[in-house]
Amino acid sequence: MIACYDLSRYLASFEFFNWLVMAQADGATKIKFDVSRPKLKNFSLHDVLKRFETILQPGPALAGLPCGEGKDDKRFRMLSCQSLISWVRSGRTFRRLETVKPAVSGNDFTVTIRSNKAGARLRDSSSVWREFAKRIAATVIEDWYDKSIHLHDRIALYAGAKMNFGVCNGPIHMLSLTSYPVAMFVNSSSAHNSQVRWGMKAGEKYPWMLANQNMIWQDDKDLSAMLRTFDRMKL
Repeated sequence: MIACYDLSRYLASFEFFNWLVMAQADGATKIKFDVSRPKLKNFSLHDVLKRFETILQPGPALAGLPCGEGKDDKRFRMLSCQSLISWVRSGRTFRRLETVKPAVSGNDFTVTIRSNKAGARLRDSSSVWREFAKRIAATVIEDWYDKSIHLHDRIALYAGAKMNFGVCNGPIHMLSLTSYPVAMFVNSSSAHNSQVRWGMKAGEKYPWMLANQNMIWQDDKDLSAMLRTFDRMKL
């Protein structure tokens, strides 16, 4: 069955991966992208097309699915993180995303920076993250807008790390759909409130997260507190 992701209706964002794992679980064996009339709510046409090229188009390969461009009648509705939470709690499961490139070795930790240009700036990574990354000798992965990276290169970095750190953002959320380690900081009242609206309680983690994947409900403006959290992980 071909499932069509329609960019006239849905954003060229990492939310695509919620849709992808659920579409595959519901029988999709190929993904088509309809890019004929892309939605421009948060992005310029140039950015939509570049995000499509570096994030969305390489995405189905992580699920082991082929993809192409065009129109198709089977158009699954967009399902958000909130929908995925309910879907998993109802007993549904999905195939975890996997790297298609060899995992990058010699890369114990990564820090993914969020520096959102489209809004919700209160949820951005604080300035403390760069010093935190320096202290733990982590590879810093910049926000896509500041330094775009191809999806397969990003996942290869995550796959080889002992732990991948970041605040609530698209790449870190996508990472929770893999089997690779992740520590997602719920770093502000804005992020906290979003999670609560989606049905989460403080201190919980997403119901699909594995033992090596956690949500850390902690402010990210105190370097000492973040380093103490790191030490408690015993990585």
